[in-house]
Amino acid sequence: MRGLAVLLVAVAIHMIGFGMVIPVMPFLLRELGGDAAVQGFLVSLFSLFQLLSAPLWGALADRLGKTRIVASGLLLSALGNAVAYFSNSLFSLAVARAVAGLGGGTIGALQALVADLSPPERRASSMALFGMAFGAGFVLGPVLGGVAGNIAPRLPFLLATAMSVAAAAVVTRIPVVRGRVQWTFKLELGLLSVAVLLLNFSFSMFEGLVSYYGADVFRMTPSQIGVLMFVVGVAAMAGQMAVRRLEGRLASGTAAAVGVAITSFGLALLAAGELPLLYLGAALASVGQLIAASNLFAIASSIGGAGGTSFGILQSAGSLGRLVGPAAAGLIYTHLGPPYVFLTSAIVALSIVPIALRYLASLQ
Repeated sequence: MRGLAVLLVAVAIHMIGFGMVIPVMPFLLRELGGDAAVQGFLVSLFSLFQLLSAPLWGALADRLGKTRIVASGLLLSALGNAVAYFSNSLFSLAVARAVAGLGGGTIGALQALVADLSPPERRASSMALFGMAFGAGFVLGPVLGGVAGNIAPRLPFLLATAMSVAAAAVVTRIPVVRGRVQWTFKLELGLLSVAVLLLNFSFSMFEGLVSYYGADVFRMTPSQIGVLMFVVGVAAMAGQMAVRRLEGRLASGTAAAVGVAITSFGLALLAAGELPLLYLGAALASVGQLIAASNLFAIASSIGGAGGTSFGILQSAGSLGRLVGPAAAGLIYTHLGPPYVFLTSAIVALSIVPIALRYLASLQ
């Protein structure tokens, strides 16, 4: 399990860097002449390159070794943040997000590596720990990014570059895990892909626009947006602790349904346009999303093995949701108004409940 601990440290380091750029992205966009629709487009562009590259990265991980592929993805993320730091136009910023998205496509290989480094009977718990490492990064990253953004608006991108390079260095200390995996498509994997797609579509509408919403409607500063994201990160950690407590007490599909119901309620609160409900709704949406996602990938680890290709397909489904979600949110925000963004995302989240209860609750 030492290798798993090292990997989770690397994930946390990388996610700190990833979270650092969230509070300052709206201000960089405005500097370069962008608006809410452009921010939604850039988030979607990131997801597009994740979508296109994830199955390829997964297949390469099965063939060449997951450790090397994960380290390569982290270095590409570092390169993307470095390009963003030097961007002087929306086009160069778009290139930066595309490169970072290409690196982000290795997350399926990363999850497969988590499964490889865990005993089969503990893979579900390991997925929860993986989510906690993500949450820990989101707790610290936006706060540090908000502080750094007040010093210099682009500084968080430079710091994020250093974080991803450091994470890649940590990953290289894990022994190479390689070997061919015989892969076949299963119906259960298709159902999981649909659920993951809808979950990511819903949550990415919130995730892609919440910082812009805070800056535009509530006139938040980078530091205040950092505090909001700190709340989201703490909620994420609480959500992962809830996952571990629910494991073995509820079927994973049932627990996923509970998670998406909580997410939907939180997103509906955001539509009210009140500052206290902004914090409460964001926290609930984060808790619910992490409960749902952790349980869906726990099912995947049990029915699909630890192959990078299977996890890559699920990540492509998630990326498709993140591709469409933020772009749709940006357009809805611009033409209809902020409340309709969050009401739409709440309805999409609720649509997962019948899938989880009818088709996934019996899977372990």
